[in-house]
Amino acid sequence: MKYVVIVGCGQTGRNLALELSQSHNVVVIDKDKQALDVLGESFNGKTVVGDALNVEILESAGIQEAHALILLTGNDNFNLVIGKVARRKYGVEKVVLQVYEVKKKKLFSEEGLIIVNRTYLLVEVFKKCIL
Repeated sequence: MKYVVIVGCGQTGRNLALELSQSHNVVVIDKDKQALDVLGESFNGKTVVGDALNVEILESAGIQEAHALILLTGNDNFNLVIGKVARRKYGVEKVVLQVYEVKKKKLFSEEGLIIVNRTYLLVEVFKKCIL
């Protein structure tokens, strides 16, 4: 069973947390308590209200034990900073970032971070659908 920390409880974070919490230990961090409340009773994990840029918040989420950190905020630079801290300070094995600007993909990848860009993924899926 993996220990996964997710930062950002928007639509993607919420759905991922609900699915992963069925078979893994999951902690979700978000600044907005209402966003965390939407997870509901079917969420089998822990929530932390706060700013993930705050090391105390990350530590209260158990970043020290995390096998993976998934960063799903709407801010690429915010995701990069937290991702770097997780890799360098806490040695998190897998750090996955949602990135909106494709141009930043190379820079982020050079840091040893796993990058997911929705536009790139959708283009690939649509190509496979018609080819």
